[in-house]
Amino acid sequence: MTTEPSRTDDGPEPATTVGARGVRASSLVGLLLGGTALALVVRTLSREWDQAEAHLREARPGWLLAAVVLAALGMTSIGVVWGRVLAQLGVAVGVARVVAWYFVGELGKYLPGGVWPVVGRGELARRGGVPRTRAYTSVALSLGMLYLASLFVVAAFLPFAVSGGGFSPWMLCLLALPAGVVALHHRVLEWIVGVVQRLTGRVVRVDVPRWRQSLSLVAMYLPTWVFIGVATWAVARALTPDAPFARVVFSAVLSWVAGFLAVPVPAGAGIREAVLLATSGLDGGVAAATAIVARVIFIGVDAVGALVSAPTATRRRGGVQAGPLPDTVDRHDDRAPGALDDEDPHPA
Repeated sequence: MTTEPSRTDDGPEPATTVGARGVRASSLVGLLLGGTALALVVRTLSREWDQAEAHLREARPGWLLAAVVLAALGMTSIGVVWGRVLAQLGVAVGVARVVAWYFVGELGKYLPGGVWPVVGRGELARRGGVPRTRAYTSVALSLGMLYLASLFVVAAFLPFAVSGGGFSPWMLCLLALPAGVVALHHRVLEWIVGVVQRLTGRVVRVDVPRWRQSLSLVAMYLPTWVFIGVATWAVARALTPDAPFARVVFSAVLSWVAGFLAVPVPAGAGIREAVLLATSGLDGGVAAATAIVARVIFIGVDAVGALVSAPTATRRRGGVQAGPLPDTVDRHDDRAPGALDDEDPHPA
C-alpha cells in the first residue's frame, strides 16, 4: 500500500507515541497483575515444597541441558524470522545482525509497561540503518505472526489437553485463529495502517506483505513454539519421568500466549507460571518447580544472548541494505508531488 505523506515518515518516536501517564499506569497495572500471579505460584511451591525439593535434588542434568539448548534455539529463531519479515519490507540485513538486535532489544520485555521490547528492537534496527517506518512495522508484524503461529501449535496439541472429551474452556483459544488469519490479509493491514495514521496524525508510507507471504512467515515461526514447548517439557522431564509430553507442550505455549496478552506485565512474569501450574497436568509442587526453573532458563538465555550480541547490536550503520519498498501489494502511484519515502533524514 502506498499512501501520501505530507512529510517524511520518521515513524513513532518512543517518547511521543506513549504518554508518560499511560506508561506509568500500564507499568503499575503490570506490576500488580504479575505480582499477584507470581504470589499464587510461590504459595503453591511453598505448600508443596517437600515434594518439589525432592524432585529438584534429583533433577537430571542431561534434560536440563537439553532444555537450555532448546530454549536458545527458540529465542534465536524469533530473530531469524524477524529478518525474513524485514526482507519482505525490502530490507536486507545479515542474520547475525538482526538476531543481535532481537536479543538486546528484547530485554525491554523485563520492564513493566509492555512497549519497551517494541521500542528496543525498533530503535536498534533504525540506528543500524533500517528506515524507521520499516523498523517498527517489521517488529509489529513479527510479533503478530509469532503469536498467531502459537495458536496453531496450541490448536494442534489441544486434543491432548482435553480429558474425557466434551467442552473445555481452552477450546475458546481456537476462536482467535480465523480472526488472526483474516487480520493478516494485506487489505486488513492496509486498513489498520490507515487507522494508525488517523490516530497519530502521521501519514505513513509502507507496503505490507501479501496474504500468502504473511502466512508463509507465520509458518516459519511454528518451530519456535515447538522449541519453547519441548524446552519446558524437558525441564519437567528432568524433575519427573511422568511428565506428559503433549500436555506440557500445550501448557507451555498457552502460558506464553497468556503472558503476551497480559501486556503490562513484565515478560508475563507470574502469568506464565500460573497458567502452566493450572494446565500442565503435573502435580502442584512439580508444576511450580517446572515453571520457575523454566523461567530461570529463559532469563539466562536472554541475558547471555544479549551480552554476546551487544557489540553487534549497537554497531551503527553498515551491512544493511534498505532498497525501495517491494511490490508486495498493488501500488497506487498517486503520491502527491514531493512526497517522501520512509527514510530517516536524521540518522542517529
